[in-house]
Amino acid sequence: MNEDWRQRLEAEVRDALARESSGHDVHHALRVRHTALRLAEREGGDPDIVGAAALLHDIGHTEGRDGHAASSARAAADLLRRAGFPDEKIDAVVTCIEHHHWSPGNERDLPDPSIEYRVFADADRLDALGAIGIARAFAFGGAHGRPIWDPDEGAEPDPAHGSSSVHHFADKLLRLEEGMYTATARDLAASRTKTLRSFLDRFHDEWSLRDLDGERQR
Repeated sequence: MNEDWRQRLEAEVRDALARESSGHDVHHALRVRHTALRLAEREGGDPDIVGAAALLHDIGHTEGRDGHAASSARAAADLLRRAGFPDEKIDAVVTCIEHHHWSPGNERDLPDPSIEYRVFADADRLDALGAIGIARAFAFGGAHGRPIWDPDEGAEPDPAHGSSSVHHFADKLLRLEEGMYTATARDLAASRTKTLRSFLDRFHDEWSLRDLDGERQR
């Protein structure tokens, strides 16, 4: 990526997401960009498109969670033009952002996604897994007023923001591995998903005091 417009875009993202506290902050955007560029080195894809899509994909998150892909795509198109991003690549970046989501088989799925979309989407989903994914899940839950865990409530699929942060693991996080596009991301997702499962086992041991009785899950 050209240094001038990369710096301009990053400055815009830092400003737009400065007060974001639901796990979709500037550090998420920077991690996704770094991961996406690393994936592109192994899997292919134009690094300009991959890097810009990753950096800007949540730029519209400040307008609310619902419809943030569309609002981010609109904002990104304007920012890319003003920053001096290559005109011939803007549509590809906007398409990546407009169609990004987390769930396999989503109606927004592109019928034949580009390698740039696949790499970017994998990077975004990988950031919801592992230790960072755990931290982000509870940040998201706190920002949306949901409890850590409600053992008296069934894990209903996808109410507005999940019935609890721990339910969110079943609603979303544990399903991400199956939706990875690239081989590199699938390997990383498998490792990071093990971290999620290990955390959940330990969480339920402590919640129920099984660890006090020496009955930890194995």
